[in-house]
Amino acid sequence: MEYLIIELCILLIAIFFHKFYKLKLFENIWQGIFMFGCVLIFGGIWDNYAVYRGHWFYPGEGTLGVFVGYIPLEDYLFIIVVTYIILVGFAYARKFIKNKKIKK
Repeated sequence: MEYLIIELCILLIAIFFHKFYKLKLFENIWQGIFMFGCVLIFGGIWDNYAVYRGHWFYPGEGTLGVFVGYIPLEDYLFIIVVTYIILVGFAYARKFIKNKKIKK
């Protein structure tokens, strides 16, 4: 359960930055769906393969215990949250740099 709580806290922080600074991540909803869909598919395949090969494992403690394939449900959320955080951070940095150039 701790894994999910940490992910949700990080997600809330990213949502706050996204909304507070009015960041635009995509031109339209379909770009977002495509982006997160691709990341989820490829990230899910990658993580499942890594667990299958023994590169890492999830003991079940700290998770909900619901596994889709070889990885817990929370790891799929992790893939989405990390992607979202990176996009928000990039959009914030781009907006910050753009505003600094205008003020000079």
